[in-house]
Amino acid sequence: MARRATAAQRIGPRPTGTPRPRRRKPLFDLEPPGAFSTDWDSPVGTDTGVMARVTARFGAGSTEAAIMRVLPHFRGVYGPNLPLGAIGQLELLPAGTGLLSRLSPGVDVSSDDARDSVHSLHARGMILVADDGSVWTTVPPGTPHSAPDGGWTFVEQVRAPAERIAATS
Repeated sequence: MARRATAAQRIGPRPTGTPRPRRRKPLFDLEPPGAFSTDWDSPVGTDTGVMARVTARFGAGSTEAAIMRVLPHFRGVYGPNLPLGAIGQLELLPAGTGLLSRLSPGVDVSSDDARDSVHSLHARGMILVADDGSVWTTVPPGTPHSAPDGGWTFVEQVRAPAERIAATS
């Protein structure tokens, strides 16, 4: 004990520990509400292996194969669990209406970059798709500005797309 006291006098008090950066919870773990957040897929295996199984079962020209060609991109955005209904609904957002650029930061953002930004916001729980297909800006639970009960805070309805896919298959 005397050694510690002597060292403290010589070098000063112990520095306070630096806080660790928060690890972001995946959207699946945030348990978003709504019908578009009920259909989750968790492809098992590598992207190449999953694609090979789908092609063998349904054929290379099938709708299932076409869907599986784009899912690896979304695995990078959402993590291992993919909200298929919400992804499909967000893909219906029209590029020409300005909605994508309103939800994505930056000037002169390409349509693809804006779409990626929207999916990134959704993967973080910053926007959600309501049961009627409308898109809401939200504050996820467990953040400083979330609802007092620790739940989701719905901030603003951004827009309901003209088209709507079925929330569940």
